[in-house]
Amino acid sequence: IPINAQGTRIMATADIGVNSHHQRCVLEFLHFARFKRGECLKAVEGAFSDLADSRLVEDTFTCEEVREMLGGLREVVRADVETELISSARTNVLLLRQLLQQAEKWHLKLHADVSELENRELIEKIAKFEKKELDSPLQVCASTDSVRQKHSHLEPINALGGEKLLQLEIDRVSQENRTLKGRLHTLEAKVSPFSPYLLVCVRACVCV
Repeated sequence: IPINAQGTRIMATADIGVNSHHQRCVLEFLHFARFKRGECLKAVEGAFSDLADSRLVEDTFTCEEVREMLGGLREVVRADVETELISSARTNVLLLRQLLQQAEKWHLKLHADVSELENRELIEKIAKFEKKELDSPLQVCASTDSVRQKHSHLEPINALGGEKLLQLEIDRVSQENRTLKGRLHTLEAKVSPFSPYLLVCVRACVCV
């Protein structure tokens, strides 16, 4: 079981492999995504309803009239779906931006494997997690209230001991740098009487 900077055990969620804090973040995003998906479906249903109310007022139609109606419906649905897909992509970028900004605050560089976004096995795990957490009658109210009340924003990384961990890493690197400088000075003192070329080689070896 992983342990954070305060020595507290972090319990991982078996379903998607994250701790309880990050699970709540995932649930909040799934709630948001489900709401936006519902809005998109309403827009598509509205397009069909508008067509039925405005054009299907006669008993018979010619082939040309049917083609015209279907063509108009296609354009409306296409525009609605395209708008929603673009909006979804941009909101995902905004979420990613929050995470990257938190990492940059502590001079960290994150790496994302985009190919994993098409991993069917992982997608199925997320689907099962969503169904379990959001579709269960006992979980819907509890998870919604918990997410909205406690985690409207991402918590700063120092809340999890990030500042302490960063300072430890800085101290380690500083000590290593001092050690290397000491080795360099010692070797320079030994070889300087012999050859300037040899001195350059020693410096290169120590830097490597």
